[in-house]
Amino acid sequence: MPVKPKKTTKARTAKKAKPATKATVKKARKAKKPPAKKKAKKPVAKKAVAKTSPAKKTAKQQGKPAPAKKSTKKATNKRTAKTPAEKTAWKISPEISQSVVDVDIWKKGDLTIEHLKVYRSGWIIVDQLPDLSDYNPDEGVNIFEEFEFEEHQLLDGSEETSFFPKELPAEECERLMTLSEAELVDEGWTIESATRFNGPLLVEEV
Repeated sequence: MPVKPKKTTKARTAKKAKPATKATVKKARKAKKPPAKKKAKKPVAKKAVAKTSPAKKTAKQQGKPAPAKKSTKKATNKRTAKTPAEKTAWKISPEISQSVVDVDIWKKGDLTIEHLKVYRSGWIIVDQLPDLSDYNPDEGVNIFEEFEFEEHQLLDGSEETSFFPKELPAEECERLMTLSEAELVDEGWTIESATRFNGPLLVEEV
């Protein structure tokens, strides 16, 4: 048999090797390509430069006072201006114990009954200093007639005394003593009340 020429085998071998050669060339080309440049991020330093430094802020605050402080001062001044002046009052009381007398005077026609009740102490509060230059300690003063006040107090009532007219018999005086104020009014009696401070008076600022 005749031997086949070797060209055919060589040609087939060459044809099979060509794709490998092309792949090697492509790899080489890819290797030669420079790497793609990535976009560089902006440096952080530029952002920091754009911001106002703490030193500049401090300088601005020192050069221009904050408006909040001004408003606080104005509010304080307004509150101070609205504060009302304190009122002064005086307390009047007898210096001697048992110098306060509560007097009830009952009248019916020509008849008069006096009922007295003595208190250990008492006082009134007035908003104006009274003029006591004409005060007579022996006569005392009716506080409801001579003074204007809204606050007063009588303490520790003890002794009570009643004076009846001589025209009334003892039985009638005892009967009248058992009646209430409303019952006396129903029988035609009228009442006048007075509270008196006797003796020297004590005036104190409160």
